[in-house]
Amino acid sequence: MRLPQPMNLGQIAAVIGGRVHGDASVMVTTVCPSPMQAKEDDLAFVFDQKLVKKLAKCVAKAIVAPEGTEKDYPERNMVLVERPNLAIQRVLTAVAPKRYYPPVGVHPTAVIDESVVLGEGVAIGPYVVIGPKTKIGAGTKIMPHTVIGGEVEIGENCLFYPHCIIGDYIKIGNRVILQQGASLGSDGFGYVTERPSNLEKNMAGQKDFSNEPNPLLKIPQTGNVVLHDDVEIGAYATIDRATMGSTIVGEGSKIDNLVMIAHNNRIGRENLIIASVSLGGSCSLGDRVVVGGGSSLSDHLNLGDDAVLSGGSGAMKDIPAGDIHAGTPAVAARDFFMQVANARRVPRLLDDMRDLKKRLAILEQQFVEDAAGEKDLAATSKKS
Repeated sequence: MRLPQPMNLGQIAAVIGGRVHGDASVMVTTVCPSPMQAKEDDLAFVFDQKLVKKLAKCVAKAIVAPEGTEKDYPERNMVLVERPNLAIQRVLTAVAPKRYYPPVGVHPTAVIDESVVLGEGVAIGPYVVIGPKTKIGAGTKIMPHTVIGGEVEIGENCLFYPHCIIGDYIKIGNRVILQQGASLGSDGFGYVTERPSNLEKNMAGQKDFSNEPNPLLKIPQTGNVVLHDDVEIGAYATIDRATMGSTIVGEGSKIDNLVMIAHNNRIGRENLIIASVSLGGSCSLGDRVVVGGGSSLSDHLNLGDDAVLSGGSGAMKDIPAGDIHAGTPAVAARDFFMQVANARRVPRLLDDMRDLKKRLAILEQQFVEDAAGEKDLAATSKKS
C-alpha cells in the first residue's frame, strides 16, 4: 500500500506511538505487512517472534518490530513498538483509501415511509426501503438496496453496507457497522406438533413411531434483536429475533462473516465470534468470549467471561470463565491435545504390541521345548 506521501521513520514513530532505532530520517513510500515480501522502499511489519528470526532475509530498509528486536539486528533501521498489531492498525487508519458512501440526504430512488424520522446528516443510498415509524440517528449512512422494517430504532454514526436486511422492531445502538448482506430479525427456528413427534419418542427411547401426519406448527417469534454500541456484524451473518424478549449482542462485540446466531442468545461485551460459527438457541456468552471459526454450540449453553472455544470445535456443555475448550464434543484444551497426542501414538503402540506378542510366542515355545527336554531327561535318569 502506497502512503499518501513519503514519510520518514521519525514521523511514522509519532503516528504509531513507537521509538526509532537507527536513522530516523530514512524515508519510505509504501507499507508491506509481510517482511518476506517487502521491497527495499517498503515499511515492513513484523508481528511475532517467528518472523523476527527471519529478518536477515528481509530487504526492506525500514521495519516496525517488537521491542527487543534491535538486540539481534542492531544495524537495522526500525520503529520499535510494544504491540505490532496495534501499530499497523494505527498506520492503516491513517492511510486508508477513501471509501465511497452515499452523500448526505435521501436518494430519489429510495422508498421511505412518511412517518420515518431521520437525524441530521443521514445519508440514504439508492433503492433503500425503510418502513413505518423507524427512527435513524444523526450521521448514519445506509448504502444501496438495504431494507429496514417498521418501528426500527437506529443510533448515530452507523454504517450499513449494501443489501442488509433489518426486520421490524430491531434496536441498533451507535456506531454499529453491518457488512454487506447482514440479516437481523429473521424468525427464530421454532416449531411444535400437536401430538408427541417421532423425534420426541426416539429421544425418550420409545420406538412406537407413527406414519400419520403430525404437522409442524410454527411458534410465533414475537421478540426482537438488540445490538448495543460499537457492534460490527460481518457479511451475510444472520441473527434471529427472539421467540419472546430479545436476542442481544453486547457493546463492542464483533461478529464475523457467515455466522448464525439463533433466537434468544445473549452475547456479552467485546466478544469475538469468528467466521461460520453457529450458536444454538438461548445460549449465554459472557464478556470477552472468543468462539473460533467453524465452531458450534448446542442450545442453552453458558460460556463464562473470557472463555475460549477453539476453531472447528463443537460445545455440548458449559464452558467455565477463563477456560479454553477444543474438539467435538469440546473438552478442556489440555485434555483434547493430550487425546490427540495419544491417538498419534496408537500405531506405534500396536507395533510394539505385535512385537511383544511375537516375543511372548517365542518364549512360550522355548518354555514348552525346555519343559519337554527336562521331562525326557528325567525319564532317562529314572531308567538308568
